Amino acid sequence: MKILQVCSASEMGGGEVHVADLARSLASRGHAIYLAVRPESPLRAPLAGVIASWHELALRNSLDMQSARAITDIVNHHGIDIIHAHVGRDYLVSAFASRRTQARLVLTRHHYLPIKRNLIYRLMLEDVAAVIAVSESVRESIIERLAIPIERVHTIPNWIDVSRFRPIDREAARSMFQFRSTLVVACIGQITPAKGQEEFIRAAARAVTMRPDIHFVIAGEEKEDGSPFTQQLTHLIDTLGLNGKVSFLGHVHHIPELLAAVDVVVVPSWDEGFSLVTIEAMAAGRAVMASNVGSIAGIITENTTGLLFPPRDSKAMAEKLLWLLWDTGMRERLGHHAQHEVAERFGRDQVIDRIESLYFEVLGAGQYRKEVG
Repeated sequence: MKILQVCSASEMGGGEVHVADLARSLASRGHAIYLAVRPESPLRAPLAGVIASWHELALRNSLDMQSARAITDIVNHHGIDIIHAHVGRDYLVSAFASRRTQARLVLTRHHYLPIKRNLIYRLMLEDVAAVIAVSESVRESIIERLAIPIERVHTIPNWIDVSRFRPIDREAARSMFQFRSTLVVACIGQITPAKGQEEFIRAAARAVTMRPDIHFVIAGEEKEDGSPFTQQLTHLIDTLGLNGKVSFLGHVHHIPELLAAVDVVVVPSWDEGFSLVTIEAMAAGRAVMASNVGSIAGIITENTTGLLFPPRDSKAMAEKLLWLLWDTGMRERLGHHAQHEVAERFGRDQVIDRIESLYFEVLGAGQYRKEVG
């Protein structure tokens, strides 16, 4: 197949990691992969030497007709079979190109925020061949917002390469991050209110009154210049008397090593389309606690592969965290079951198999394979 991946992202996040890994895997399977991106796309580095053809477009917004016509030209020039768009602003420009070519349109919805409810979206996307929702909650939102047959909306989660999270020596990992406390609890993700770092800090303040041997770490960075939310969190730590108990690690490149070094991972997000950090922590065999929201509720089985608490409830978070920290056996049991669950449901090859099969399905697999075979 010839597949054009359209991604206007300007920064590398979970969705962009997904696009890069999908492109690499499909290329390794013999497909010709083309990419339509903005200038200085963050996908350049991870996909160097992989992509058959790069195309830099403005991709300014949903109504960027110049980019829509450029995508149409790319599709016609290269004989593209599938246009796969990953960012909301790219959906309509990709739909415009699909309607004027023979290429079939596939969309992935990575974000938990609903697609705009307006007539233009409903009309332009009514002919989409398939929509991939990264969780069941996202699928329900898409079905509610768009006038397309429900059988075209498929729940296919993001994935991880579980081999990245092979066992790593705990003491060596703790030494790498200079952890000295008996227990370390981590919150990993972009620093922004919706990721719940404030609630995490408030829960830490409750927990250390009972377990002073805990150290809390926040890994990630703030996208906005000036880091105003990070400053608010620093002030909160000072106000709650947590100086020396909470550390900011900034952006961490060695996530498998960080996960090996900590005892519990807390994911206190207000909502999630898909929580990559949750399945990464599970793959590493860590005990995971997370907000009972969106995709997370579909990833974790309570008391089997992790613990859930109400979103934005620091008191409930602290109570479950203390319970988990006191019970070493529970942490080990949750981590063991979580590792097995992730390998079964979110393994890289299994999930990409499903996306590749969906491409063949929307093209008419039997006829297409006969033509290229």
